[in-house]
Amino acid sequence: MQLPEFRKALEQALSTQIVDNVLMKAYVFQETKNNARKERAQYGTVKLERNADAMWENIVANLLVSMQGKKDEAILKQLEDSDFIDTITDMLEEVEFNNES
Repeated sequence: MQLPEFRKALEQALSTQIVDNVLMKAYVFQETKNNARKERAQYGTVKLERNADAMWENIVANLLVSMQGKKDEAILKQLEDSDFIDTITDMLEEVEFNNES
C-alpha cells in the first residue's frame, strides 16, 4: 500500500480531533523551534504548517512500515478494527515532540 492511500484511510478511521491534536502539537513544536531562530531566519506560517504536516506524515509512514508485508486488504481490515484504532488513538494522545540532539 502506498503512503498517500494509507494516510487517507488512517485519517478516515481516526477521529478528526485526534489528528488535529497531533498536528497542533507538531505545529506548536515547530513554532517553538522557530521562535528560537534569529528573527531574520524565522519561517513563515506556511512553512511551519508544512513542517508540522511532515511530522504527521512521518508518524503515518512509521505505522505503515510496522504493517509491512501485509496485503492492502488486510491493512484496510485492520483499520476497521476498533481495538486497533483505540490503541493507535491512545498512542497518538501520548505523542510529544522534543528537541533531541
